[in-house]
Amino acid sequence: MKVLAHVMRNINEFNIPPGDSNGYQILYFGVNLILMFDYRLSFDIEVENSNEQIGVLIISRKNVQTWKTNTNIEDMTIYYNKNGTRISDVFKPTVSDAYAFILDNRFSSTEHYKTKKVGVTLVHAWQQEIKESQLKDREVSDFKS
Repeated sequence: MKVLAHVMRNINEFNIPPGDSNGYQILYFGVNLILMFDYRLSFDIEVENSNEQIGVLIISRKNVQTWKTNTNIEDMTIYYNKNGTRISDVFKPTVSDAYAFILDNRFSSTEHYKTKKVGVTLVHAWQQEIKESQLKDREVSDFKS
């Protein structure tokens, strides 16, 4: 067996509309802890055109519809929840799941009702064990194409 390190980076910029029902952006990702050892989602979020806060929320993908229609989030499992103008953190999941990473601009205060330009850097990092034969097969097929 060999352990390979994997890193996937996403750098995006979003314009997230104000506090109506569509005041959010959702990015989905999945984690299988049986296959992905030491999984970490590092993120750096910055509101670029305002000093008003944005919310960052990580929930199970199966709860997204409930979250969209219900602002009472106490009824579901919240894996991460934080507000700020700049959020730099690491999420290390404890369960295998399909996750939703949500940038939330649905605040009730009238001073928050403007579109926010948000810079987002996500880095997914994990390790994966593979058999030597899988590595050799992959190397051979890479040279044939």
